[in-house]
Amino acid sequence: MGKSRLWSKNFILINLCVTFASFTNFAFIYILPVHMLRIGGSNSQVGWMGFGLTAVGLLTRLTIAPKIDTWGRKPMLVLGGALFAINALGYYILRDSVPGMILMRCVSGFSQGILFPVPPTIISDISPEERLVDALGIFGIASSLTAMFSPLLGLYLYEQVGPQIFFIVTLAMSLVSSVFGLLYHDEYVPKPRKQEKARFHLNSVLELSIILPCMVFFFGLFGFSPVNNFVILCGESRGIAAMSLFFTVHNIAIIVTRLFAGRLRRFMKSRSIITVGLFIIGVGTILVAFANNVWMMMAASVIMAVGGTLYSQYLQADILLSVSDERRGVANSTLMLAQDIGGGAGAACFGAVSESFGYTVTFVLASVATFLAIPFNYIKGKHSDR
Repeated sequence: MGKSRLWSKNFILINLCVTFASFTNFAFIYILPVHMLRIGGSNSQVGWMGFGLTAVGLLTRLTIAPKIDTWGRKPMLVLGGALFAINALGYYILRDSVPGMILMRCVSGFSQGILFPVPPTIISDISPEERLVDALGIFGIASSLTAMFSPLLGLYLYEQVGPQIFFIVTLAMSLVSSVFGLLYHDEYVPKPRKQEKARFHLNSVLELSIILPCMVFFFGLFGFSPVNNFVILCGESRGIAAMSLFFTVHNIAIIVTRLFAGRLRRFMKSRSIITVGLFIIGVGTILVAFANNVWMMMAASVIMAVGGTLYSQYLQADILLSVSDERRGVANSTLMLAQDIGGGAGAACFGAVSESFGYTVTFVLASVATFLAIPFNYIKGKHSDR
């Protein structure tokens, strides 16, 4: 496959595809709970939306997403993009129905579970191996930028222009994403497989060779889950103003770190960089536990952004380079499954801890969970020390 340069036409198309799809995705994440309450839904129904999204997404990653390798990258990209756009159309049609919103959120688990594992797999196919860390960094910037701006723009459209226009714009963004997916020229050719009797094999839905390095992602996301879910509530409970800036600062720091992370390879091996990143994010979590002013919170936001970006960018690159081309789709699906389970389990666990013991204990324990990821980084396996 053509891997002579990073900034190829396909590389640009895939990043544009993800940028527009991520706009719709992040806008829905932040605005749909507000919309559900506005049309007569309850907090428990908002919770059911999140549960349906996660549950269907996990099942999809286990069953359909591995077809990225057997059916091919572009067929799955086009299928995922089409389903994602149809899903957005469903939101528009059923926008005034509480059961309809819950149903569409479940459908989102299916459409996103097919679409979003494909682009990083393609990035690993079309990028020079020695620049895969840089390629994944640039790819991540596309999501980080939309994570910064789509909630603000989405809320403006929803509040100032109207819900109908909000859903039309998100539909338009998903359609544009699909167009860029169609323009992508596939460089991956699936290998023909021998006809076998229909039997279930665990390695057909999971890449078992990367289970141990995926545990790094599991504990990393488990430890970071209270930051995603409770850091703003934690700050407000301590009377810290301007907590809404936390994730804005966090995303800016992620973007800056992604731009320069690849250069660390000149001075350190990837396994060491992963360890340093995990240690840094653990220290940032401890800082949140004891923060009593906005400056400590913003410092923690930056620290965790640097640490999280370093360990995730290098670990993902190592995982993708440790498997063959025809197993990268399954590997990406396995990796995202570990992330989803870690984030979901952490949110449930630390939600109970925060209610019983408060936020200080919650974030101290979260930092311990992050540090637990470090030993898995040194367990010998196919995860190489580049």
